[in-house]
Amino acid sequence: MTRLALPAAALLAWSAGAVVSYGYYHSPFPPPSEIRTPAAGAAGDMFALAFGARRLFADVWFIRLMQYYGTPELQEGETESSEEAHERINSAGRYPDFLARARHVLEIDPGFVMAALYGTGSLAFNMGRPAEAQELLEYALKYSPREWKYLNVLAAIGYSKAEDPAAVAGAITPILKDPDCPVMLKQQAAFLNKKIGNYAAAAAIYADIASTSRDMAYVRNAERELQKFSKVLPAGQRRD
Repeated sequence: MTRLALPAAALLAWSAGAVVSYGYYHSPFPPPSEIRTPAAGAAGDMFALAFGARRLFADVWFIRLMQYYGTPELQEGETESSEEAHERINSAGRYPDFLARARHVLEIDPGFVMAALYGTGSLAFNMGRPAEAQELLEYALKYSPREWKYLNVLAAIGYSKAEDPAAVAGAITPILKDPDCPVMLKQQAAFLNKKIGNYAAAAAIYADIASTSRDMAYVRNAERELQKFSKVLPAGQRRD
C-alpha cells in the first residue's frame, strides 16, 4: 500500500506545482512541461520536481552526461587505438544525444553553471557544433540572464565559432550597459564587433572601457584601438 501511495503523492505534488505556477507563484525553475527526458529516468525526474530534489537529480544526470561523452560509441566487435579514440571524441559526427542530455541537466536545475559550461565547451570547441552550443547557452541564460560566465563563453563562441556572429553580438549588446558588466566581456564584445565589421559599435565599446574601467591594461588597449578607429571611421562615428 505504501509503495502505491508514494508515487501517487509525488504525482499530486508535481501536478499541484504545475497548477500553482500558472497562478500567483512563479518558480525560477523550468515548468514540468518544458522537461524532455532524453533517456530512461522520467520517474526520477518526477520525484525531483515533487520533493525539491532537483540538485540531487541534476548531479545524477550530469554524471550520466559525462559517462555518455566518455564512453566509446563502437559497434559490436569494433576496436580502436588511443589516437582513434581522441579523434572520435573530438569529432562532430558522434554523440548525437549530447545536446539533449546537457540541456536536460539544466531543465532539472538551471542554476548548475558548471554543467552548462561543460556542455557548451564540449559542443563548441571539442565537437565543432557551435550552433548547438549557442542553443544550450541561450537556454541557460533564459533562467540565469546575469551569469557572466555564460556571456563570456557566448562571446568567445561568437568570435571563433558561431555561424552567425552578428546575432551573438546583438544578443550581448544590451548586457554591456549593465554597471556590473565585467570589462572582459566588454573587450570580447568589442573584438566580436570588429570581426563582423561593425567598427562604430566596437569603437563605442572601447570608449566605454577607456572611460569607466579601473584596469589600466584594458584602458590602454582601448585607447590604442580608439586611435586606430580615428583613422578609419567618419568623424560622426568616432569615439575620441
